[in-house]
Amino acid sequence: MRILSLIVFTLILVGHSDAESPLPAGGHRVVESDSSIIDKLDVRLADGTWGTSVISAVDHPQFEKSLRIDLTKQPQNTWDASFGIATTGPVAKDDILLVGFWLRGNALENDGGAVAEFVFERFGEPYTKSIQFLAESPADGSWEHYWVRFRSLEDYDAGVAGLNFQLGYQRETIEIAGLEAWNFGKDFNIDSLPNTQLTYQGRSPSADWRTESAQRIETLRKRDIKITLVDENGDPRSGVKVSVELDRHAFDFGSAVSVPMVTGQGPDHDRYRETFLDTFNCAVIENGLKWGVWEQTQDRRTATLDTLRWLKQEGVPSRGHVMVWPSFKNSPGWVAPIADHPQSLAHTIDTHIRDVGYATRGLVRDWDVLNEVFDNLDWTRILGDQAMVGWFKLADEVAPDADLYYNDYAGLVRGGFPTKHKDHFEETIRYLKDNGAPIDGIGIQSHFGSLLTPPQRLIAELDRWHALGLKVLITEFDVVVPDDQLQADFTRDFLTACFSHPAVVGVLTWGFWEGAHWKPDAALFSKDWSPTPMGSQWIRLTQQEWTTKTSVVTDQNGVAGFRGFAGTYNVTVGDEAYRVDASQDGEAQRID
Repeated sequence: MRILSLIVFTLILVGHSDAESPLPAGGHRVVESDSSIIDKLDVRLADGTWGTSVISAVDHPQFEKSLRIDLTKQPQNTWDASFGIATTGPVAKDDILLVGFWLRGNALENDGGAVAEFVFERFGEPYTKSIQFLAESPADGSWEHYWVRFRSLEDYDAGVAGLNFQLGYQRETIEIAGLEAWNFGKDFNIDSLPNTQLTYQGRSPSADWRTESAQRIETLRKRDIKITLVDENGDPRSGVKVSVELDRHAFDFGSAVSVPMVTGQGPDHDRYRETFLDTFNCAVIENGLKWGVWEQTQDRRTATLDTLRWLKQEGVPSRGHVMVWPSFKNSPGWVAPIADHPQSLAHTIDTHIRDVGYATRGLVRDWDVLNEVFDNLDWTRILGDQAMVGWFKLADEVAPDADLYYNDYAGLVRGGFPTKHKDHFEETIRYLKDNGAPIDGIGIQSHFGSLLTPPQRLIAELDRWHALGLKVLITEFDVVVPDDQLQADFTRDFLTACFSHPAVVGVLTWGFWEGAHWKPDAALFSKDWSPTPMGSQWIRLTQQEWTTKTSVVTDQNGVAGFRGFAGTYNVTVGDEAYRVDASQDGEAQRID
């Protein structure tokens, strides 16, 4: 899991606001200028490495000039190509700010519009962001007006923070005009200010992608299942009623679990365990298997192992996260001093893999062997990329029955736009495969702000990972947006897109209860244990829409046949009840 600097939310915008409405009285400008703000913008293109810029006159009733940028080369980071301006006066924490601007442009490599991410942030560590707002202009090249309203997260003196626009999402031509920024103070009615509608393409109930996804789900996730009944002589039992109900999907619908919540005592701990078992069929240990936590104290290690044993006792498969997070910042403090001794460093990492692998053998179904190499490069810089292959081979030795994954956070996010991180993600997987690493799967984290990837782009992105020939697991899904309905709709559509794709074997959320969640606003259950709107969608899909419950009568051959979702079923025949595995087409296998 990636640890981010403080961010409120990120917005992707489609549609048009009431842009022409006059602003209410009571605001003052955040940036004062004796000319257009456009003239004062600081354009950062690495001395022309990424492209060129020009200010020119524009024939438009709302403004007279624009800044045009031709981004001819995509940088590694979206912020490497950018423009912005500092505030000219102070901003207080919780002040309500309103920023408006016009955009137009075109992508250079597809038929889409231009893309810019507006950020109001501190100009320096820790780069606190009060808002991230991704605008995608119309594909026909016409002007679009956007309003962004938000509260400042911190106090800032003049010049300490400001407006930034990040452009490094794609090669494009983009123009900005009519930029304005206002401060309405703490007590103003924020709802009275204009704000561009938040949504994403494909959200409509009648969107075309839904029909195709439903067809794929019918084909990929269901099986033609048979249950054969015979009497004590082995003769068919015909005309017998057989009731079946899906108990557990073959597809993983899981969550990260908190070791303290699972092992603790009290009403909330009891409800935590109960809710998890009622809602999910797969678990990942949230923090207990990370190196720093694993060796922190014997009590914490024991609690983590107790959690894994409890999950196994309940029949819930577990994931291990993570063996190697290859940087000093994500390892115990005593590791960094051996950086100048590569042989000792390599031995230390190998010892940790053996330690955690042997300790959890038989308790973990699959392992994130390696995590986030893109921005955790300390160890590969010292030991070389070949060390990654060695870590996988050692993991295969100590956990021979576990599937082994490379896990990273870039695969489906950022609105579905290409990024250098995604390219690096793919290159890392190809390197591991080409050099003999025993890798079984790709772990894609999927932490979303409101920079939401439309379902059509999600499916296209999944096609990219499917082409690598490995199974795909969504390992850390969550979404934080300022609109509960938008959050619920995206959860619905994200699950649907993933469940419909042949590469994907499961979706795990990174926590589920508001009282024990790294992002409480992304919880599926509120503090009082009632489902949130997004939690209701999770439950509706996994337990109501994508389930099978039916009764059939055996034919003359004693066969009860039905079509249902792949998984394990509870079977009732008269007074007899048992379970079967129906993960494959054909005869279901009795398992108890």
